[in-house]
Amino acid sequence: MTLNRQAPEQDGTLLKNRDFMLFWTGQSISDLGAAVTTLAVPLTAITMLRASTFEVGLLTACSTAAWLVMTLPAGMIVDRVVKRPLMIGCGAARGVVVASVPVAAALGGLTIIHLYAVAFLVGSINVVFEIACQSYLPVLMSRQRLVEGNGKIATTNAVAVAGGPSLAGGLMTLLHSAARVMVVDCLSYVIGIVTLLLIRSPEPRPADRGDRSMRREAAEGITFVLRHPVLRRVVACSAISNLCDAMVTTLVVVFLLGDLGTDPATLGLVLGLGSAGGIVGGVLATSFARWVGGARALWAGKLYLGGFALLVPMGGPGWGVLAVAAGLFASRLSTVAYNVLQIAFRQSICPPELLGRMNASIRWMIRGAMPIGGLLAGILGAWLGARATLAVAVSCSWLAVLWLVFSPLRRQREMPVTPDWS
Repeated sequence: MTLNRQAPEQDGTLLKNRDFMLFWTGQSISDLGAAVTTLAVPLTAITMLRASTFEVGLLTACSTAAWLVMTLPAGMIVDRVVKRPLMIGCGAARGVVVASVPVAAALGGLTIIHLYAVAFLVGSINVVFEIACQSYLPVLMSRQRLVEGNGKIATTNAVAVAGGPSLAGGLMTLLHSAARVMVVDCLSYVIGIVTLLLIRSPEPRPADRGDRSMRREAAEGITFVLRHPVLRRVVACSAISNLCDAMVTTLVVVFLLGDLGTDPATLGLVLGLGSAGGIVGGVLATSFARWVGGARALWAGKLYLGGFALLVPMGGPGWGVLAVAAGLFASRLSTVAYNVLQIAFRQSICPPELLGRMNASIRWMIRGAMPIGGLLAGILGAWLGARATLAVAVSCSWLAVLWLVFSPLRRQREMPVTPDWS
């Protein structure tokens, strides 16, 4: 298979690349709907079903468990099929599953088991969709534009993450039900499907792989990642960070609602302000890499800004919630900038025929840590309390960058396409 690495970007800007703009618009709107649901699901569990701290942790584990179960098979599927129809099907399936929550709530039959099932199913569909998206992006643009393209997508994703909680909190106040808020997510998936249908760029069909074993195909992606001197360190840093960030995501809602006594609207505002750091990270990632060099930028942002996440467990009632927002802001800024750079790097160095399996292998290893983080959050939160567990989580997430600081990256300014580091 030969990807269209030379998709036209007239006048040197992706803003005039029609198909990228359609793709970007659809994903941005879908991301906003998904961000609304990300808060609406635990709010539904807490406010409607009176879920305990452990049950909220288990809900997070269910939503991320698919990364352990589905990721490697998803990578093989993505490398074997045309990706755009696959993404359209995923969008439709997600809409149907999410719609079952407000329907069940309206009929009086919503249970915590139902939420667990929805969380796992949506997570499973997201696995396939996100791997397909990352493998499809190089079809729409040249290698030289991948950092810019990923930066734009990450920026609007961060806008959605920032605005989604505030929108969810406001809608819950207006609609008097967290379950009803999920209708917004369903509508966003419809828009995402329409934009994908309007894309014109031809996508080459993947080569026929015959009857090659699934185990061998999966092993090729994992082997490529683990033998690469940079990618394997990126995986270690990202896996630890994701585990700890899943703990923060799980407990920050419990911390704000329970320990600090905030209302849903304030909760949404604090999470939105904190998540706004991701917008800054997405906007500045490309400029930061040009300024300090791609290799340095990969670790410097997390090292120098990640420590400010320690402000999260220092939050208090009233104006003290601003400490939580500031800590989340710094964490999101450094994380999004880091992700833009590492995703673009791995897209550019990987052979086209391995893109799906390479992305799947990395996501299996780094996202697979998230359900563990959700379970740990529930267990440690019930034992130590939300504040102490958050302190442990943000500290470990920050220190994970040492995998990159004490590596060959520290001696490099730029990240070569084919590094030969020992």
